[in-house]
Amino acid sequence: PPHHLDDEAASIVPDHPLTGMPMIPEDSKDEESDNSSDKPAFTGDLTSQANQSCSHATASTPSTKIPPRPIESNTEPRSTHAQPRVDRPHQHARKEPETPVVTPDGPFPQPPGQRQEVEAPKSTGGHNSKCHPSVPVPLDRDPSLPSQSRPLSYIDIFVDDFIGLAQDLTNERRVRRILLHAIDDVIRPLSESDNVHRREPVSLKKLRQGDCSWSTVKLILGWVIDTVAMTIHLPPHRLKRLGEILASIPATQKRTSVKKWHKVLGELRSMSLALPGARNLFSHMQHALSSKLKGRVALTKGVHDALDDFRWILNDIASRPTRIAELVPLLASAEGHHDASGKGAGGIWFPADQLNPRHGYSQKPVVWRFEWPQHIIDKLVTTENPNGTISNSDLELAGGLIHLEALAQTFDVRERTLLSKTDNLNTLFWQRKGSATTEKVPAHLLRLFGIHQRHHRYVSRHDYLPGESNPVADGLSRDFTLSWKEQMAKLAPYLPNPEEYQVWTPSEQFMESILSALVKKRVNPQSLFIEPPKTANYEPTPPTHTQLPTVDWPSAPYTKPSRAKFEPYKSSGDEFQRENLQPSKIPSSLGRLKVTYGAVPRRPSTWGPKPRADNRSSKRRPQHATV
Repeated sequence: PPHHLDDEAASIVPDHPLTGMPMIPEDSKDEESDNSSDKPAFTGDLTSQANQSCSHATASTPSTKIPPRPIESNTEPRSTHAQPRVDRPHQHARKEPETPVVTPDGPFPQPPGQRQEVEAPKSTGGHNSKCHPSVPVPLDRDPSLPSQSRPLSYIDIFVDDFIGLAQDLTNERRVRRILLHAIDDVIRPLSESDNVHRREPVSLKKLRQGDCSWSTVKLILGWVIDTVAMTIHLPPHRLKRLGEILASIPATQKRTSVKKWHKVLGELRSMSLALPGARNLFSHMQHALSSKLKGRVALTKGVHDALDDFRWILNDIASRPTRIAELVPLLASAEGHHDASGKGAGGIWFPADQLNPRHGYSQKPVVWRFEWPQHIIDKLVTTENPNGTISNSDLELAGGLIHLEALAQTFDVRERTLLSKTDNLNTLFWQRKGSATTEKVPAHLLRLFGIHQRHHRYVSRHDYLPGESNPVADGLSRDFTLSWKEQMAKLAPYLPNPEEYQVWTPSEQFMESILSALVKKRVNPQSLFIEPPKTANYEPTPPTHTQLPTVDWPSAPYTKPSRAKFEPYKSSGDEFQRENLQPSKIPSSLGRLKVTYGAVPRRPSTWGPKPRADNRSSKRRPQHATV
């Protein structure tokens, strides 16, 4: 049924969170926009998604700063408090079309009367030698995303904020009315007998600011979400704050207070959630905090280098907005195993059917290997060389980055989820955390992990594979005296199709960056930007006997938590199963992801301590010592 606040919310013209210009009012959308919103949700490529009316809205629970308003029926005239703001009247939608607004952050909604075209964000490279454009945004969606024929209708609640997602103009009004009535069911609406100081359950101040008005660009929980460009941005005030933080610590500053450093790390951590690659830049800054002295933190060269990396990301934000698909892991598009030894590193990737190969490669497993140069071997810590500076775990971590580069150069991994497995636990948890509290080799390598992921736009997941179950990568990292033909013949019993494989060799430029990080030498981010070959004209053939697997947990908010958790891991020596490496089984590989902790048992429905049956019998008698 109608709600007395629904019409008011529909008449509000909210400002664009980034440009500050008024958005298109809900009831002035043209007929073409209404027809396009009837298309199924999340179907087709990004071009078709751009024509859908995918919207967000937020509302809030009671506010204490809004003057009271009497309850009113749907037939009575509206109170003066319920009128739209005078400075932005509804007649704004009748103005003639204006010139579209183009900003470095991508396309944004235009004034009424004009359709918005979606383009891939263009780079402004050239003004800064450190800024390098990432690989272009893909136009095809991940095939594991589900499809549905009806318009979206979704409401989520975070503490006291309501987040709505809907398609189609009529459906948007229905979803908002359901939300407003649900709030009235929980918090009683106003009545004539109420005290004059009682407020409306819904914050009218925020409603008149446009928080409850539908829009394709919305500020939600401190982030600007654009459902047309499918991007997530830092709001302008947080971008300004990021610049202020970096400007407050000049390169000549040698130390700062622990209190200020805690604040800097906390703010940078909160901003890094939607800045790909930023979570890998905290190693030196965390180490500085762990080695504080009398309330002061020493700002070493490594700390200033990390701050320079954040300045690089700040300059790169304008030309490289964050895509939502870079943050949410879906079903795996490839599974890979890698290993390293004192001789070299090697690995193998098993791609899924839906992963597109690049020019010069085909839909076959990719194998690679690299032999360490002698100056790296001489620095390895061994019983004969206890004073070495490179550990075996460092080599394993370096091999993990080469492993990701192998797939990025042979397949189109943009906005795809990749599962990489190692048999070294130190490497595994370094990769999962993104940073380590150290200034040694892992700090330099993890920094390169972040830069590499930011450039190639993939989502990486990492898992453990026992050494006994990693025979292919183990052989590739040790048997350098064998030719490729001899090597693969030796590993044939472990491959699903022994005759189908392709060899990739790392480039000299990329390996120079890896070897520099192993000796703790900082390299420019551009050294990792190896332009991959173009994507080949490959059309994956879907299986006829079964449907392609689709992910269900991101779109199922009411799914039981146990379905989103992973089973506890118990080590086993026979985890290498060839049937699980077939292309059709790769998407389900994340379901076998291992964790080193057990599942938390379900808590009882009652809160508080359990009552005792007999308090008198439960008291323990005093114990007397015996001699």
